[in-house]
Amino acid sequence: MPPIRTDVRTILRNGLALHPIATGTWAVSRALHAIGSRPGSSQSHPQAFEVPVRYTQHMPLDLDPGSAALGNPRLVQAIVAEMADGPIPFQRFMELALYHPEFGYYRKAGRIGTAGDFVTSPAIHPMFGWAVAGWCRDLWKRLGEPAPFTIFEPGAGQGALARAVLDWAEGRTDGFRQALRYVAIEPNAPGDDPRVEWADPPLKPVAHGVVIANELFDAFPVRLFEATERGPREVHVGWDGQRFVEIPGPVAIIDDAPSEGRFEVNPSTYPAMSSLCSLIEHGGVLVFDYGYPQDGLWAPWRVNGTLMGFYRHTPTEDPYQHVGEQDLTAHVNFSELAAAAEDEGFTVFGPVKQMEFLYALGLPSLVGAARDDVQEFFIRRRALEQLTDGAGLGRIRVLAATKDVPGTPAGFLEGV
Repeated sequence: MPPIRTDVRTILRNGLALHPIATGTWAVSRALHAIGSRPGSSQSHPQAFEVPVRYTQHMPLDLDPGSAALGNPRLVQAIVAEMADGPIPFQRFMELALYHPEFGYYRKAGRIGTAGDFVTSPAIHPMFGWAVAGWCRDLWKRLGEPAPFTIFEPGAGQGALARAVLDWAEGRTDGFRQALRYVAIEPNAPGDDPRVEWADPPLKPVAHGVVIANELFDAFPVRLFEATERGPREVHVGWDGQRFVEIPGPVAIIDDAPSEGRFEVNPSTYPAMSSLCSLIEHGGVLVFDYGYPQDGLWAPWRVNGTLMGFYRHTPTEDPYQHVGEQDLTAHVNFSELAAAAEDEGFTVFGPVKQMEFLYALGLPSLVGAARDDVQEFFIRRRALEQLTDGAGLGRIRVLAATKDVPGTPAGFLEGV
């Protein structure tokens, strides 16, 4: 079956407590306590529930949910059908799980935010978008305030970042908004802001502009490898009749590959970054993503790789559960991003941590500016904490690549 080409990431790669009556609650609580407190049992590991004798005389039904227990049953069936001729590479499994044209994870809206499975920076507060807008405006001014000035956003989702950037620009009186053109690329569940051009690739390059890629690359399907004495062996995925199972694939030759443990290779990082850079003749590319340069990504101690899932804001280590209902992600190789940009004639800055980048841009000043509105002040203060949390969004790496732009871009130290 040929690769699915309906998602922007794929195109870029080839070119993105119940409340019952109080007495009832007390009774249930006591019953559950009793189950975990019988002699020989532990409250933290209760024994199996004992069916009352009066119910054992009934003929039970077959209640096994089958493949539905593994996630979206129609997606599971579609993946199993593709395995008719044998196991498939993990990369193909991940591609189907995330981007199957009908049942893939990203085909459904509402995946991001408190009601979804994970949060991204634009969903925290418009302050993030305001900071990005300020960075773009600074680049626009360095280029001599050209018009039009285009912002491309691949993987734009429903447009939270676009909305914040455009709102910020409309509050300015220096001509930036009049020069600005915003192009969002999102075929999965796009937004409807009329100020945004919702476009599908291929896109025509522009003379002046910026590409903003926020958590784009970490959602690309990856090849998964296990280090062996013979070399890196690729992980394939099969079906044993009840569940997905891993099967050893062929041995590959990979330069500087880890000598032990698991690791991922994202074959789409370099070509996708090249494609993004090719959209801009004069301007920049700004990338926010989880990841490291290659020496950190493949550090000797990182024996479990970086592949993980997110299901209802809970990290998971099993990609074969909640299939089509959990996000799958792997950290990005920033060395590949930098190499692609440099080969396109761009100068690379960073990566730096998002925490450092946002502080350098002056994001805390937006908190202080809301002191007269107590409620908004605390909302912004909490948002700042989340966006710069060193154990959360603050550890996202930020990389900038510029072409024909004088000086070091805002947020990056000279020579870094």
